[in-house]
Amino acid sequence: MDLEENLIKYKNITLTIVEMVKVEEFEKLDEIFQKRQLIIDDMNKINYSKEELKKLYLQYGIENLEKDLASRMKVKKGDLLDKMKKNKKRQTGMMGYNKIPSKAVFLSKKI
Repeated sequence: MDLEENLIKYKNITLTIVEMVKVEEFEKLDEIFQKRQLIIDDMNKINYSKEELKKLYLQYGIENLEKDLASRMKVKKGDLLDKMKKNKKRQTGMMGYNKIPSKAVFLSKKI
């Protein structure tokens, strides 16, 4: 395979990753990233110049696509971290309520 074919495959897989991040199908991302890594490994076996790679990289808009993917993943990561923090607070609150003795507490006051 030549460099151009590999970059087209790379772009298509990156588009797939972007779509998966949009619909939050995180379970399958590891497998897709492995496929993308195989394409990168294949590209490393090909002899090409930096100028040729840069030309094709810009021609197919891969730079913008990767920036979009990085920003989407950063947003999703922040959302997941927020959910984890809220869940941790909820768990801490529930543990506090569970530690309250279960026996009835009566307050008395002399009038």
